[in-house]
Amino acid sequence: MPTLRVPRFAMMAVACAIAAAASVARADAAPAAASADVLPRILVFSRTAGFRHDSIPEGIACLKEIGAVRWQVEATEDPAAFTADRLRGYRAVVFLSTTGDVLDRSQEEAFEAYVRAGGGFVGIHAATDTEYGWEWFGRLVGGRFATHPPVQPAVVRVEDRTHRSTRMLPAEWRRTDEWYAFRDNPRAGGVHVLATLDETTFDPGKAAMGADHPICWCRPFEGGRSWYTAGGHTKESFAEPLFRQHLAEGIAWAAGLPEPKAALPREAPVLAGMPPILAAGIGGLVVVGAPVIALVALVPASRTGWKAPFLAFLFPGAGHLSLGYRRRGMLAMTALLLMFASGLFVGGVDAVDHEEDAPWFVAQSMYGPLAYGADWANRALLKAGKVGELLPTPPATDALGRPQPGQATVSSLRGLGAANEFGTLFIALGGLMNLVLAMDCARREPAERPDR
Repeated sequence: MPTLRVPRFAMMAVACAIAAAASVARADAAPAAASADVLPRILVFSRTAGFRHDSIPEGIACLKEIGAVRWQVEATEDPAAFTADRLRGYRAVVFLSTTGDVLDRSQEEAFEAYVRAGGGFVGIHAATDTEYGWEWFGRLVGGRFATHPPVQPAVVRVEDRTHRSTRMLPAEWRRTDEWYAFRDNPRAGGVHVLATLDETTFDPGKAAMGADHPICWCRPFEGGRSWYTAGGHTKESFAEPLFRQHLAEGIAWAAGLPEPKAALPREAPVLAGMPPILAAGIGGLVVVGAPVIALVALVPASRTGWKAPFLAFLFPGAGHLSLGYRRRGMLAMTALLLMFASGLFVGGVDAVDHEEDAPWFVAQSMYGPLAYGADWANRALLKAGKVGELLPTPPATDALGRPQPGQATVSSLRGLGAANEFGTLFIALGGLMNLVLAMDCARREPAERPDR
């Protein structure tokens, strides 16, 4: 059986693709590490003078994890942190399930001055069960705890679908927690309600507030910002991806931090910022131009005309089969189909997406109809079609607040550290291999005696 001779420049192209991907991954990692020293600081205060929640350690760990690349967390139960000099270094202060009287008057005054100077405040769960004698704090946190029923599942109805801390949540968010009721309706105090509880979906008992039961809210307050969520009683709450994202964006809003780029709707990153005509031209080249250019380049050098290279693009291995090289064709077909299937298995259908992964789709397009079919199914059926409506919607960011590859418009040239990106790379390498096979078809004469 004749051996497959691969042109040197094709092997160099594959090697360059791998080297470029690795260099981009290293380049992305370096700035993240270098910027750790300049991340904004968040103070997490969890002192209790009443009931103590056993979920506080999980809450602290969660806030550190979701802010790993966005802020530094300093956790304390020492009220001595509440001085003008020390508070000045924090973008926001989080009261994590604090209870009772936790600050003296001088510390309260320092915190009031901090908020009036633009500092952010975040209250989680029992923060509303804190400092009942401090009238200013009651207005800051927005409500006063009254009672609660046993822990049970309920439906949270998102009232504001545009706020960054609730945008990622479903309109009806079903989760399990300890559901607080408040002495007075926080809405009457002037807060902006983000979400309410549907009391028809659980047994509120004596904690009933009626049809309007706010459970999360925010407001500008005396120069600063205040954000509160009543969730977070259970340890399990702090492991829920949606609740973690809810917390992450609530803290970021209170601290005045910019939204992650992945959370902002924008065009495909490779084309963003370009003139529309240029962007359309590049987009067309990515979608239909790459295989056409490859075929135009191959046909003049082909000993058999356009048929064998065209069939190689039409389906992996078909070019060699048409020339009578059955063993070679079946081997190529099996290997490349396995690579394509493995890429989909690792990265999902979203691993083939010309809108989000334009640079890689140039190589993936060498699979021909396989790549275009997967790309069409991904966009027309899964992302925008009826099939997609039946599937759970993945969050735009993962549990650590990082962009989810494939769920946000982040180029696959960045990262290569998530399953989606490995799938994208795997299929791209398979496409380059199919290009090599098409070039091999172009230089072959039909077999005198077909392989078996």
